[in-house]
Amino acid sequence: MLTIQFLCPLPNGLHARPAWELKEQCSQWQSEITFINHRQNAKADAKSSLALIGTGTLFNDSCSLNISGSDEEQARRVLEEYIQVRFIDSDSVQPTQAELTAHPLPRSLSRLNPDLLYGNVLASGVGVGTLTLLQSDSLDSYRAIPASAQDSTRLEHSLATLAEQLNQQLRERDGERKTILSAHLSLIQDDEFAGNIRRLMTEQH
Repeated sequence: MLTIQFLCPLPNGLHARPAWELKEQCSQWQSEITFINHRQNAKADAKSSLALIGTGTLFNDSCSLNISGSDEEQARRVLEEYIQVRFIDSDSVQPTQAELTAHPLPRSLSRLNPDLLYGNVLASGVGVGTLTLLQSDSLDSYRAIPASAQDSTRLEHSLATLAEQLNQQLRERDGERKTILSAHLSLIQDDEFAGNIRRLMTEQH
């Protein structure tokens, strides 16, 4: 077994986008690759985006990749170069509050003295949609309802439909938008994601 030791260089921690990119790098090798967060004492399959996110890895956490298998030597060389040089590029530095407020509102809006919630730009462009106020709901009420065979069918149909929709969008997008969609698709197709849902549904029978 070979090991790569490093400190997490990601300013925003190991969230969906860098987790997907790390998973893509690790998945090309036959060797078993385990990601370890030493601060959290958490281990994860490095070929699973969801498992990587679940480690709760933050900036500057002490981490390692354990590589074991027939191509471990080559995997270590390539992954070590990726971790040291390109891993940080999979994350984006979030704008500071000063940068966010550097773009003032039009006078017609600012005179209303609104309470502002600044968002972070993930991809350039114009978004069109309907604002909807969502209210919190307790999931405990749903846990008391046993899962049915129809629920299992609906789950598989929903996962397949969502994956198809994301794949269609991937064919039509490029750049940053394509990277974000790829990260979303990776989570939907992650065996651990669907497996946990099926397990919980089975326990509710």
